[in-house]
Amino acid sequence: MKITYFFRHPKVGFSIQRVFQTVNKGVAQTQEIEEVFLPDQKSGILSIFINGFYAKKRQGKINHITGDAHYLLYFLKSKNTIVTVHDIMYYSYLSGFKKRLWKFLYIHSLKRAAKVIFISEFAKEQVLNEINLKPEHYCVIPNPVSKDFKYHQKEFCAAKPIILHINGNLERKNLARTIKALDNIPCHLRIVGKLSERNTLLLKQSNIEYSNVYNLSNEAVVQEYENSDIINFPSLFEGFGMPIIEGQAVGRPVLTSNILPMKSVAGEGAVLVDPKSVESIKNGYIKIITNDNLRNNLVKKGMLNVKHFQLNTVTELYLDLYNNLN
Repeated sequence: MKITYFFRHPKVGFSIQRVFQTVNKGVAQTQEIEEVFLPDQKSGILSIFINGFYAKKRQGKINHITGDAHYLLYFLKSKNTIVTVHDIMYYSYLSGFKKRLWKFLYIHSLKRAAKVIFISEFAKEQVLNEINLKPEHYCVIPNPVSKDFKYHQKEFCAAKPIILHINGNLERKNLARTIKALDNIPCHLRIVGKLSERNTLLLKQSNIEYSNVYNLSNEAVVQEYENSDIINFPSLFEGFGMPIIEGQAVGRPVLTSNILPMKSVAGEGAVLVDPKSVESIKNGYIKIITNDNLRNNLVKKGMLNVKHFQLNTVTELYLDLYNNLN
């Protein structure tokens, strides 16, 4: 059995790619796999046709659309194509003709899939509020944490903790409020991802020591987690929230949003804050930095929580699904 995985263009973002290349490592132990990256990183109509026909020529016996290119379902054979849905939050920001077109390309297209996999109950409910899918047509399989993320002991630096912020180029990751919340709190803000002009200006106007890196390898990303003291993830919306479980796996206290799906992914292994409140985020950091017992409990509970997202468990769920299509 051969599974062909379709990925977005690498420049669109590395998070989904990293998740499914983790899944692929598990699947490749028993099955033949192929990874296909779409040639066009844009999302206009011409780009959709370019990517669609490119994917059509390269489809295999079992096709798996790993990211948000759901429109590929109009180009691939329905009976042997599955799709993983991470979220459809962008849809809520649209209106008029563009909203109707997006719904046709990214939501109605899901009806053509042999199986739809949602990465969380939250992602599932988002879609089911828009279209009807039969229960046998979908399932929920959480994202796995890569085995590269292992417990790495590090003495917490309370005097100047390194606070790691992943995907600093995406506004929904809430870097702007993070900057305001950390102003005048002794720390080093480590930002992975290109900075927007707005956030660059905010950083220059703040009293925060910071550094910025991007275009990192997977190994370098893991190293960033290991070097950090706290993982910052007060995101405004997500389909899942990989930095939560990656931080927990490495053994770091996590700060994340008190909204779905982040709070369900984090379990009891994170300080939960109101992502729209600078004061709430600030108070969350003060708690983590000043309370040794709280930090230790967060790490212990995080290590327990991350067991739910082990690669072997997730791989078995995908293999069962592939075998049922074969």
